[in-house]
Amino acid sequence: MLKDEIIDFFEKVMPFNRLSRETLGEMADDISMEYYPKGEQILLQDGPPSEFLGVIKKGGVKVYQTIENGEEVVIDLRGEAEHFGILSLLSGDRARNNVISIEDTICYQVPKKTVLAILQNNPEVNEYFLKSFFVNLLDKTYEETRKAYTGGTTGEELLFSTKVKDIVRAAPKTIAPDISIQQAAVEMAANKISSLVVADSAGLPLGMVTDRDFREKVVAEARDVANPVKAIMNTPLITIDSEDNCFEALLRMIRHRIHHIIVLEDKKLRGMLTNHDFMLLQGSSPTILVKEIGQIRTIEELRDTAPKFYKAVSSLLRHGARPHNITGMITELLEKITNTIVDIFEEKNGGSPVPYTLFFFGAGGRHELTLSFIVKMGVVYQDVSSPEQQQKVDTYFKLLAETLNSSMLACDLTGKERCIKMENIQPAATWQEQFKKWGTGAGTARDRGFFDMRAIRGEHSRVNSLRQYLINRTAQSRGLMEALAADTLQVKPPLGFFKDIVVEKGGEHKNKLNLYEKGIEPLAGCARVYGLEKGVMRRSTLGRLHELNSRHGFKVAEDMAQAFGYLSALLIHSQLRQAEEGGLPDNFINLDVLTNFERKTLKESFQLTARLYAEIEGNYWSGKVLP
Repeated sequence: MLKDEIIDFFEKVMPFNRLSRETLGEMADDISMEYYPKGEQILLQDGPPSEFLGVIKKGGVKVYQTIENGEEVVIDLRGEAEHFGILSLLSGDRARNNVISIEDTICYQVPKKTVLAILQNNPEVNEYFLKSFFVNLLDKTYEETRKAYTGGTTGEELLFSTKVKDIVRAAPKTIAPDISIQQAAVEMAANKISSLVVADSAGLPLGMVTDRDFREKVVAEARDVANPVKAIMNTPLITIDSEDNCFEALLRMIRHRIHHIIVLEDKKLRGMLTNHDFMLLQGSSPTILVKEIGQIRTIEELRDTAPKFYKAVSSLLRHGARPHNITGMITELLEKITNTIVDIFEEKNGGSPVPYTLFFFGAGGRHELTLSFIVKMGVVYQDVSSPEQQQKVDTYFKLLAETLNSSMLACDLTGKERCIKMENIQPAATWQEQFKKWGTGAGTARDRGFFDMRAIRGEHSRVNSLRQYLINRTAQSRGLMEALAADTLQVKPPLGFFKDIVVEKGGEHKNKLNLYEKGIEPLAGCARVYGLEKGVMRRSTLGRLHELNSRHGFKVAEDMAQAFGYLSALLIHSQLRQAEEGGLPDNFINLDVLTNFERKTLKESFQLTARLYAEIEGNYWSGKVLP
């Protein structure tokens, strides 16, 4: 009878309700029951690891931590059919939290060996706890990073803790698109403001005009002030949702080189933010490094840039930034440096003989660069009509490529490979011909990173059109999709026969693991394959995964996002540690410095990738498509 009671009870407990009644019966044979009077300490923070999973039958417990000043921080209150102790049990590390009974409590105790057997034989239960692992480990990683530094709440921290809606000013002055330029100028003068939002009859923002537009588009061009103001408005508008944090808003302003950003709430105009608003929030601007880079006029001045990167990243980590925040900022700074180098080059050598667009591809295109600074660039330029002009173009871009490569190397802002190669500098027609051969068996080398190409200088439409052409080719060609899948599967997850993590056997990185090549890039590649299959246009890995989950019901995308975030966090922390020790950050991590819990989570991430690989291989070698 008691056994039946246990089975009936666990059929109501997540994730054990996913098990068969027969399996629950086998589990029940190992379960014991324990009574804890009110106020009894069950688990002690920093004490021995838990040897059982506690499942509350009756009563309740409090899960909390005691911080340095002795203050108690409550993490959770748990009651009937909820459990505790899983993280400490699986990691074998010391208990992270205190657990105390808040009333007379009866618990079922599931022994460690039973829990491990259940996880090994039941993937759904294992994946349930895996999600918890990722979330908790990330929190643990960030908390440990924060503890490595001192200081209280600063302006930088407020950027992550403050939502846009908390600092946004009242909705800006709006005008209709058809009123005259003169009327718009009168409105700005009367209200003593420097900008106006152009909105339709429903109040939806269409564009913006600033005092700079009046100077450059009206006065400088002698434009008729009777023309409608929509003729000079800036569009499309760069916007931010009111629920986003201030750091994201600031990042978009840096990315698009703007001084105002429109705030939307339920897709309606809520207000506007400016650089001044962020300065008031922080007391000082977080974009000091960006401004410094913009003022540099010699390559020599760029040489002390890398150490400032490390300081900026350290600050971001200290104040709670997530990996995508950090890689986004690193990418924006590298983009700023690249444009500064080109500015210096053009001041010395003049402009290009033909219009061109410089672009990032791969991690830079996805806004996912880390402190190893391995950035890939390319150029698409306007088709030329004569051999003489082609010679001038070749000479110009050869010199530009040499300048970019040498400058990045001199500043310790690139790996051993050149950031831009001559074969990646081509006219649009040549690019298209190259992409046309992909997937045809013609033996043309492919780089999956071109699916992520993003313009950083020049007319963006050249790169956007080229990327769209490549994506369309993929949608139309089963052969190209299969080739892309095959390329993605080339680098296998570093798991041995017994599912141990495989490290380098020799060389300068002996006993280390290339976490980017073996962990991060494979997950990014899987997201790219799934995204292309579903027609997702987003470039970033997390963006692709979010859309796959929200629009296409691709549930494993949630696990992929957690794993990608964890691996990125692990690599950034390792790179920062390398920089602080006086070395140049690379993509290798030393597994010996990881805790048991971190190694466990790392292994689970690789096993997730292995399952994704198996699914992709099955889909593209059996003629099936994604569900």
